Amino acid sequence: MLKNVMCAAALCFGVSVAALADTKLEIQHTQSGKPAESQTVMITAGKVRIEQSQTGDTVLLFHQSTNTFYALQNDRKTYMTFDPETAGEMMGQMSEMQKQMMAQLEERMAEIPEAQREQMKAMMSKMGQPMPEMQEKEPTRYEARGDSGSAGGIDCRWYDAFEGAKKIRELCLAREGAMGMDSSDAATMKAMQSSMQSMVERFGNSGMWQDDMPGGMPVRVRHLDDSGNVSSEQVVSNVSHGALDQSLFEVPAGYEKQEMPSFKPR
Repeated sequence: MLKNVMCAAALCFGVSVAALADTKLEIQHTQSGKPAESQTVMITAGKVRIEQSQTGDTVLLFHQSTNTFYALQNDRKTYMTFDPETAGEMMGQMSEMQKQMMAQLEERMAEIPEAQREQMKAMMSKMGQPMPEMQEKEPTRYEARGDSGSAGGIDCRWYDAFEGAKKIRELCLAREGAMGMDSSDAATMKAMQSSMQSMVERFGNSGMWQDDMPGGMPVRVRHLDDSGNVSSEQVVSNVSHGALDQSLFEVPAGYEKQEMPSFKPR
């Protein structure tokens, strides 16, 4: 869920000076080989609620004042909290656990026949490299294409995003303020995006965020695979404004708090 929620947050961020009420966004997400998903993002001053169709009863809340996320499991009436710091700690635990597993496999390899040793080497390579840490990446470069498009009735202009010579995304950017978000809603989305980006970077992920992009709001984003084909797309399908029930942005009474899973090595 979290990765797609992050994509939604990256997609719908934008700056506006309009003075309107709370904002509700409908976002469609498609990915090769998977069922289409829809996301609903509700924004009020200082708080965000994100619902995703394929996650059933799971809802994500964000409170700007504490830089904290709340993952609600409505069918179980439970919730967990996390922030960039706890996400980084969990990442470190996962990395250490993987190192221990790899060391144990290497010890076993010295004791088995050559044929099985080769099989284990292949398995270890498929298990992946050590967990990715913060990495230096080339700044994303944006080039205007000159053609236009639209999403949810909002006009936009296409840009290509590159890392080095590799095109990684196609973005259709609407003019600032086109979604009609008021300044407090836009600031809240920016704060959530910044917090999510911090967590994404700890996981070594790239290509999700639109840092330093040209001015405007991404209302349609296509992510490309290594072959240059579209692997997934997020599209704003509808935008509406009006007062939202403030209880939607809080953990419901009676929900039991659960601790985040621990990956500390034994």
